[in-house]
Amino acid sequence: MMPPAELRQILLGLVGTVRHPDLAALTEQDWAVLDAMAAQHRLQPLLHYQHRVNLGIPENIRNSWAQAFRFQALQALRQQADLAATARMLQQQGLQPLALKGAWLSRFAYPQPAMRPLRDIDLLLDAETVLSGYQTLLDAGYSRATDAELPLEDAIRLEKHLPPLFAPGGTCVELHHRLWEPDGRMDHATPAQIDAAVRAQAITEADGLAYPAPIDMLAHLIAHAIYSHRLDCGPLLLADIEFLLKSRPVDWATFWRRSRQEGWRDGARLVLELVVTHRREVSIDFSGDDGPAVPPEILAAAPQLLLQDLTMRKSAGVLATVHKQGGTGLVNRLLGRRATTAAPAVQRDMSAEGGFLGWATGRLKRTASDLLQRDVRQQAHNLAGLSRWLDRTR
Repeated sequence: MMPPAELRQILLGLVGTVRHPDLAALTEQDWAVLDAMAAQHRLQPLLHYQHRVNLGIPENIRNSWAQAFRFQALQALRQQADLAATARMLQQQGLQPLALKGAWLSRFAYPQPAMRPLRDIDLLLDAETVLSGYQTLLDAGYSRATDAELPLEDAIRLEKHLPPLFAPGGTCVELHHRLWEPDGRMDHATPAQIDAAVRAQAITEADGLAYPAPIDMLAHLIAHAIYSHRLDCGPLLLADIEFLLKSRPVDWATFWRRSRQEGWRDGARLVLELVVTHRREVSIDFSGDDGPAVPPEILAAAPQLLLQDLTMRKSAGVLATVHKQGGTGLVNRLLGRRATTAAPAVQRDMSAEGGFLGWATGRLKRTASDLLQRDVRQQAHNLAGLSRWLDRTR
């Protein structure tokens, strides 16, 4: 079988619109693995739209992508209905939710909503109102998707959203009180909090819902991908930005000035370099950016991180923390400690996982087993390298 790193490059080429990867050498097994990667990163509907007449792709794979596209078309209708109902319920309580990322992109940017699957609906409130909004949804029959690992008051101090809920229609809903994690919460520095300014500049679309303005939408996509997820959100990010920029103009001088002032310039440069590398029909003006170039090793690792194995990210994350922070970081992970630069550490609830000893023993066993794979060790190395680069101006 072709090595995973090579399959990722081929899949990224198929997702992109710049080059045409050589598919002739792929075996049936390679195609099965590539299709599984595509499914894991929600790429099948986009691949169907872009390659539905590409006869270089086996018929069974094209059929798999077509089926995913049809399924997502129906999902999109349900998710749009759940978004409208959830926002209306919060508005009736005097709250002002702001719908984020995919909720806008799928409906107003992509040629067809099915091309952009949503894992969940993200709605931004604020730290003062999010608990009220959360209780409103629970009272209306929304159910908890997972057990809370922290008291909700601690989650407001330390996290960017409260535990996810399922709407009665089945859509996962996250109520956010921040756009991204506060500084000190991650393995690297995070940008300044700009939530109040984003809400103040929000725009109302034809569906009557409020969304971030174009520059704020772009900034959030970048910060979410780089600082919150170290690119494990996948290559949909590249299409998201292309279709956003095709749909709404961006003042690039303002964009680059704000990126420096608000602390997300490095993430912006990396992401936008990836966009122009892999998506042909997009115009990005880099002339307003006078910052340093992205190091070649970071650019080289980024495609692999975009398609990193999500089943291995916890193990890779543990090793990345050890690479970056040493033994202290490992101890904090094993103890379930969460902290920020402005808030003291708290320990998450591990009772659902057999308590501390049960969780730590299980985690160490899984990590040790996963790290026997060279691909996972490389993933951890790349994650730590990205965090170190993001931290260099801290």
